Amino acid sequence: MKEPRYNQTLKLRDGRQLGFASFGEPEGKPVFYFTGGNSSRLEGKWFEKAAQEKKIRLIVPDRPGFGLSDFQPARSFLDWAKDIEELADALKIERFAIFGLSGGSPHVAAVSYLLPERITNAAIVSGVAPPEMPEKFKGMWPPVRMIFFSARYAPGINRFLLKQMSGFYANKEKMLKQMKQALPKPDQQLIDKRPEVIDIFSEAANEAHRSGLDGDAWEWKMYVQPWGFALEDIKVKIGLWYGEVDGNVPVGMGKYLAKHIPNSQLKIVPDGGHFSTINNYIQEIFDFLSA
Repeated sequence: MKEPRYNQTLKLRDGRQLGFASFGEPEGKPVFYFTGGNSSRLEGKWFEKAAQEKKIRLIVPDRPGFGLSDFQPARSFLDWAKDIEELADALKIERFAIFGLSGGSPHVAAVSYLLPERITNAAIVSGVAPPEMPEKFKGMWPPVRMIFFSARYAPGINRFLLKQMSGFYANKEKMLKQMKQALPKPDQQLIDKRPEVIDIFSEAANEAHRSGLDGDAWEWKMYVQPWGFALEDIKVKIGLWYGEVDGNVPVGMGKYLAKHIPNSQLKIVPDGGHFSTINNYIQEIFDFLSA
């Protein structure tokens, strides 16, 4: 049975339910975390210990159609920013930091763009770049590239692939075996050292799809369409962490964001993969967000 703090909900003004989880220090620095794609609020368990050590009040919401959050037809990244504003108001949090992993990247960018007066600092870790980036698939693992391509040109195939991926996540033993074969060495070393990282990843992914694939399929469409705002118009200070050997989100995407977001700084982790960069550098990321 999951603890109540992992299963909190808010009824939004439009009647939708928004699910979220809380970790770390309840009276600490408020930080919102936007998970990677295909995931849920339970991904925040990765950072529970670090949040406690750094006195962070970590809040991890489910995006629409994932976990405990109701699906929102035709949502945009800017709609997510409005949900976060409403959640922060309900929690009586005036100013806060935000960070996100992978598919959380455009969500961080959107909130930074729409709510600059409320954001203290922001960070993107191994985050996707917008579709207008040239050669965005260079260095990307072919199966991930296929999901991006199908989201843009073949939605039916994309949904089939997402269903297969959901089944893959559900079989933790099979997933672990295949991921250890396919992931770069830094990620393999992380899994060997901290096997609970994969346990949490599997649990979070399964929870994400508790109501089906609608949220997942729509979000992949969002990744491959214009985001609805210009990176150049973001005023918030944003730290960027990217792993040099990440095959899910190549380091070139980080360089693109650093070039186009005015007040940004890029750190390239030489021994960083997709999972290892955020897990190995979370304390440094929290220090940046708390500054």
